[in-house]
Amino acid sequence: MKHWILSLFLFFFLVEVFSLFPNRSKPLPEALKVPKVPFVSGLINVHTQFSDGYGNIPELALKAKKYGHSFVIFADLASTEGRRLGLEKSYEGLDAFIEIESKTPSGNLLTFFSHTQLANKPPKELARIAYQHFLGETSIPELFVSISHPSHIKKPWTQLERFPDGLEIFNWDALLWRKLQSNPVDFMGISLMYPLNPFMASLRALNPYPKDIGMWDNMNTLGSRHFGILSSQFERVVHLPLVQASWPTHEEIFGLGSNIVFLNSPPESDFQLRKKQIYRSIRDAHLAVAYQAIHPFLGNDFQIVCSSGQVFRSGDFIPEQLTDCKGQVSVPEDLPYSSKALVYKDGDVLHELAIQNAQATFDLAGRGQYRVEILVRPHSVFWILLRKWIPYVIYNPIFYRNT
Repeated sequence: MKHWILSLFLFFFLVEVFSLFPNRSKPLPEALKVPKVPFVSGLINVHTQFSDGYGNIPELALKAKKYGHSFVIFADLASTEGRRLGLEKSYEGLDAFIEIESKTPSGNLLTFFSHTQLANKPPKELARIAYQHFLGETSIPELFVSISHPSHIKKPWTQLERFPDGLEIFNWDALLWRKLQSNPVDFMGISLMYPLNPFMASLRALNPYPKDIGMWDNMNTLGSRHFGILSSQFERVVHLPLVQASWPTHEEIFGLGSNIVFLNSPPESDFQLRKKQIYRSIRDAHLAVAYQAIHPFLGNDFQIVCSSGQVFRSGDFIPEQLTDCKGQVSVPEDLPYSSKALVYKDGDVLHELAIQNAQATFDLAGRGQYRVEILVRPHSVFWILLRKWIPYVIYNPIFYRNT
């Protein structure tokens, strides 16, 4: 009798574990194969063998290309060795850009310097200038910085009274370490589930830290265009030497999510011009974070349309004289999960919208910064291992003000 009970339990457990996989069988409509606005998908802040990561740049670039990305921004810790070796270039159509993550007295800064007059400066000098830029003590044309892993348990950011150009609202390494320390039982469950169903394991781990999102909202409420990005930085979290296995791997991280950068025109044909084009869009917050393991991004859109016919998207400013404007949200017509949109105004939820027929609209509530998060609800067959709303797309804000 005990064997039958055990066998029955094991059967239902396996059904539950293997009940959820990516489901994209319905073809994308022809009308959605051309995006409404040009965009590129890319990874930001990937560490390599030159610092605390692993893997070399050409190898990692080709792995990223396999997952449909257009660019990777490599940023080793206190090292620009990849630039010295001439590894910043295009690899079979994927652009590899090389920046630096600098240690400062307040924490780490991701420094976008290679397109400026600082391109050949040594790492220590770049760290000094990046921190001075953050403090407002120096100004280098086109230089901008982003806070790395602001709430990392091991090495958090400590100076919050000044605002950077941007920050990582999602960092894989910080998320996994926070999960390990704050809820080791859940982390163990995810680790045990991973070999059986990596997709479900990743969905259980997708949970941006609310403090980082709140900090980002506060910055954009008091200022403008403090961009929020997803960082693909991580260290080996679980290493099993007896079976020569590590989790996660670069392939798994690269396949989970990316930064969607909206461009004002099709990508430039020249490598350096294309880099400046992409960087300009990042600096101006024309971007979104998308977890493309759930579903490809193509078919998503967030815009505010005014009666004048003008259309505004992430990072744009709506002139104060424009009135009668409405927000519009779209998701792919072949998205296989229930979805909803959370509309935030100045950091507070303004609307919670069920998305029907792949679209939803909403009214504005005066001046402020508006951003949208799209959540989906994939679930396992018995709703035991997964029964929560999962972030799918997080848009940078649209600003209904002049500055």
